[in-house]
Amino acid sequence: MELETRLGTLQVNEEEIIHFPVGILGFSEYHRYVIVEQEGSAFSFLQSVDDPELSFVIIMPELVCADYSVQLRDEEVDLLQIQSPEDGKVYGIVTIPENVAEMTVNLQAPVVINAKSLVGAQFIIQGDKYHTKHNVIAEMHKNAYLLQKQSESQEGEEKIQESV
Repeated sequence: MELETRLGTLQVNEEEIIHFPVGILGFSEYHRYVIVEQEGSAFSFLQSVDDPELSFVIIMPELVCADYSVQLRDEEVDLLQIQSPEDGKVYGIVTIPENVAEMTVNLQAPVVINAKSLVGAQFIIQGDKYHTKHNVIAEMHKNAYLLQKQSESQEGEEKIQESV
């Protein structure tokens, strides 16, 4: 199927369409989406098949928050038909304002997709660990710094063990 979108003309294979039984928050009337990868970019698009004008910029949350994790309730696992943790792919929806440096990702309401059955849903995570507006650039810089420090610490421990 050919789809005219804001991203241009997309060739959509029926086998790649992800079904969202309850839609995306605020867009419950749209149930069919495809993921459009952007080569060389951390960002992708969740493109509606039902409304070619509707698409969301998405990113894998662990690129923004290295220790990000989602605990799904039993009914959410059932909705997505997840058999094992490897079936699930998690994305955060990105908001890009006029000043790109202020772009944020919603980590409180991730989009979870069963990569095998192609069923998806957006869930709201309870608690105060994640928010709807995490600054993407600031969080990525913080993650890179923490990972560098962790790596340096591990290298230091290895050198100490080697000298003993």
